[in-house]
Amino acid sequence: MDDPQTDGLGVEGGKRYLHAQASPAAAKRTLQSQGLTLSEFARMHGFKYRTVSEVIRGVNKGLYGEGHRVALALGLKQDR
Repeated sequence: MDDPQTDGLGVEGGKRYLHAQASPAAAKRTLQSQGLTLSEFARMHGFKYRTVSEVIRGVNKGLYGEGHRVALALGLKQDR
């Protein structure tokens, strides 16, 4: 049975990563259901809040750099 504290989240190296998400909106809902803000998620992972916000809003597609790392952490992309 899933632990309610990590439902929808994976833990790796002390950081909580989201499991595969269908869309940025789904990732945001998962964070909200866990009581995490975008700012808290960014701080936990060492990302800039602005980059996390841009990936969630679809402004940054997460193709490379920090945006890509954010998309991976949010479960929007899979590491190949």
